[in-house]
Amino acid sequence: MNPVTSLPLLLLLLPSCVEESPSPAASNGDRDRPVLAAVNYPLAYFAERLAGDFATIHFEIPPNEDPAFWNPSDKQVTAIQEADLILLNGAGYAKWTSSRTLPFESTVVTSSAFENKLIRIEGDLRHSHKPGEKEHSHAGTAFTTWLDFKQASAQASEIARALAEQYPTHRATVLRNLADLQRDLEKLDLHMFAATELLKEAPVIASHPIYHYWARAHGLEVHALLWEPEMELTQDALADLEELQDQHPGVKYFLWEGEPNPGHVAVLADLGLTSFVLSPCANRPENGDFLTVMQANIASLKSLGK
Repeated sequence: MNPVTSLPLLLLLLPSCVEESPSPAASNGDRDRPVLAAVNYPLAYFAERLAGDFATIHFEIPPNEDPAFWNPSDKQVTAIQEADLILLNGAGYAKWTSSRTLPFESTVVTSSAFENKLIRIEGDLRHSHKPGEKEHSHAGTAFTTWLDFKQASAQASEIARALAEQYPTHRATVLRNLADLQRDLEKLDLHMFAATELLKEAPVIASHPIYHYWARAHGLEVHALLWEPEMELTQDALADLEELQDQHPGVKYFLWEGEPNPGHVAVLADLGLTSFVLSPCANRPENGDFLTVMQANIASLKSLGK
């Protein structure tokens, strides 16, 4: 049985007579509700959906920061360490967690069910997101796991399992909310599968090396640059693009992680490339939520065929 697809069934088989242990929140002074800390927005969203109003979700990464490379202050780390459950993405995500101590009994590695399916990135892909920022590397393990919605469903299951075990009085609510969330993720998966059919005709060039699991889930060939939507398209950057085009003939589409500069879209159009956006939604969006952002991604893809 596939470990990813079997997780929801296993979770539903958790015994209903789990021995209740004192909630960690009870020992944390005047807390009214348990606190769940998440290292990225998708996990925070899943936790919000699963816990409903019985828990507080701690996710306070600044809007303009990439949670994967965010460097929290000591005070921010302490707040996460004191959470009742700490939701980790795994796959090398949230680089700061490798140099800080987190309480083992509180951590949930949400990608553990498909750890043997994680993708290794070869080479040393280094850059910074804005001028003056320290460079970081995308080499190692691909970490945007949730863009494969089956994996996202497995990550939600791991959160639900931890909640059901830690807070058995809320088990029925958590399982009911998990079923609703997984139905939404299954719909996204089906619609994304249909929307990506057009992209199977030729390779796709992406602005960023974050689409490995999405590409694998839908049978796509994606090759990445290290571009930002707001960056200046220098001659060196365009030379990198031309090199990729030469290496992978037939490319028609250019994939951006965020809304690009209209001038960039025009430049790429002159080079025979149609731009579209697929946001990973790693941080909390200005409008909507994880579900609506993914629906917008699918709509962006569908517009390519018109």
